[in-house]
Amino acid sequence: MIIGNKIIHLNSDFEIIDGNRDYYIYFERIGHRFSRINEIVHPSQKYEFLEFLRTSKNPNDYILLEFRRFDDTYHTNIVQIRDENLNGETVKTVLLTDISEMILAAEDLNNSLSRLNTVLSLTNEMFFEYNSKTKIFKIIRFFDNKFELFVSEELNSWKESIISSKYVSQDKIDEFCAFIRSIQECPNKFYKTIVCSFRNGGNFMEKLDFIGTKITIKDESFLSGRVVQSTDVQGSLDSNSLIEELQIDQLTGVYNKKTIVSKLQKRIRESSDERIAVVIVDLDHFKEVNDANGHLAGDKILEQTGAILRNIVGNRGHVGRYGGDEFLIVLNNVVDEIVLRGTLQTILENVRNAFSNSFDDIKVTASVGASVFPDDGKTYDELFKKADFCLYRAKDKGRNRYVFFRNDLHLSLYEDSIKNTTGVKYQGREILELKYMAEFMKNVSTAPYKAIRDILEHMKETYILDDISIYYGEDMKRVYTVGESRECQSQAMYARSDDFKSLLSANGRFIRMDFHEDIKRPSSIRDEFEKRNIGSTIQCILGSPEEITGLITFDKIGVSAQWAEYEVNCAVMFASCFNLLPEATKVDFALYSRLKL
Repeated sequence: MIIGNKIIHLNSDFEIIDGNRDYYIYFERIGHRFSRINEIVHPSQKYEFLEFLRTSKNPNDYILLEFRRFDDTYHTNIVQIRDENLNGETVKTVLLTDISEMILAAEDLNNSLSRLNTVLSLTNEMFFEYNSKTKIFKIIRFFDNKFELFVSEELNSWKESIISSKYVSQDKIDEFCAFIRSIQECPNKFYKTIVCSFRNGGNFMEKLDFIGTKITIKDESFLSGRVVQSTDVQGSLDSNSLIEELQIDQLTGVYNKKTIVSKLQKRIRESSDERIAVVIVDLDHFKEVNDANGHLAGDKILEQTGAILRNIVGNRGHVGRYGGDEFLIVLNNVVDEIVLRGTLQTILENVRNAFSNSFDDIKVTASVGASVFPDDGKTYDELFKKADFCLYRAKDKGRNRYVFFRNDLHLSLYEDSIKNTTGVKYQGREILELKYMAEFMKNVSTAPYKAIRDILEHMKETYILDDISIYYGEDMKRVYTVGESRECQSQAMYARSDDFKSLLSANGRFIRMDFHEDIKRPSSIRDEFEKRNIGSTIQCILGSPEEITGLITFDKIGVSAQWAEYEVNCAVMFASCFNLLPEATKVDFALYSRLKL
């Protein structure tokens, strides 16, 4: 088994900025995102942990503490702390290692190693790499359950040693020298065959194929690929397909479209019962960055996103650039929903945090759609279409979120979209919401109480809100709530503070907070929202900025998420319409509502 080392990044207030994939798998709780580090440690050890965070200076120091997993059980972890630079800021990094996982891994190690050769068939695998800058040539071999460096020396020196050792016959020396010159040229595609005996110490000659591709990383070029016996290539794989398999998108450092699609198709063909996730990642607001800052800024985002996704996926799958700002990921061995959720949440958090301070008015985030083989389909086309459908559901729900295919939620909508021949991937939510708003404004004059209740119920369910509250009167008491009604929300006097007014939009009608980072510290309003555990909110004033008489809040509790523009617009439209109602109607509605609370 793999030991999941959880990595958590904290800001100076010990708030969780983000974590790696294993952190989200370990701690992910459906419908809740932890925001503070003391939420996940055992209550009896909270102060001990915080003291360790404040005082530990040596990265080798450690402490044993119990942490709450996603299933609400507590496991003992080794905790280590270190300071790191993340996006130009110093953050505190927490490394957690579950002791029980270490014990299980140790018990399983011998069996795993003994199976590795048979499962992967890597006993004869060799890989080569040539660095055009250092001129160093390497050959790596998988042998005796581990990788070993078989060759590592300057290319011309290796050539001379091969010739002097008579690992190539006299009549093949010119051919071998031509092979060396071809490596030095570092071409985009490389496929050369030599006859030599260096692999077996001169015992016998064999024909070897070197199949590779050029990779450029930070202005440094490498020629990398595989070393296989010619009979292996001719008997099982076409050489051109092997070359294509190694093709890398030069900008992002991940596989190109043809290669990632081929890898996915191959995994589907070869898999029997292993669950494989097909994940599409699309960057939000990428075009706005290109338009406002130029394509060089866009290229930098793509390059960094490629690095983020490679780091998250690691050896658990493959990452490719499908086109433009869209990436395709193949995740192997997705044993359950928790593993999938953890990986998708890691992608969202890491992309959002990587670009959070890059552009003043543009939030670059990611929307993610996923499907799983064989649950959601057994062909590439079906799996990709369902993941693509989920991607557009994520976009439609406001971006910066993931959606994975579920038959109970998505099957009928997906089938409807397949039947739709107009090419529209999903119904335009903006249009539908405007229709709901138009219906509300038509009915509010004849049946105001029912119209208000109906539209607020609709907005709560459609926008996936925890509650919508209306505050009114001299003491700004809550007069109406749709959804969760908590004691800490009983009044909203903070709306009359200068701090709140300074956050109002240009027209002074509302504030919008997608994430806690939107309101910088120090801020009494941010403190107020944290006390109420508000992750995202739209808050619309009643009256005027100079004389605020009421407040309408649209809240997502615990979870931060980026609001869709239509959600903001509809919230403001509702508040404006409510504000225009006769005072008597507002008072009557408040009295009526108070009886219902």
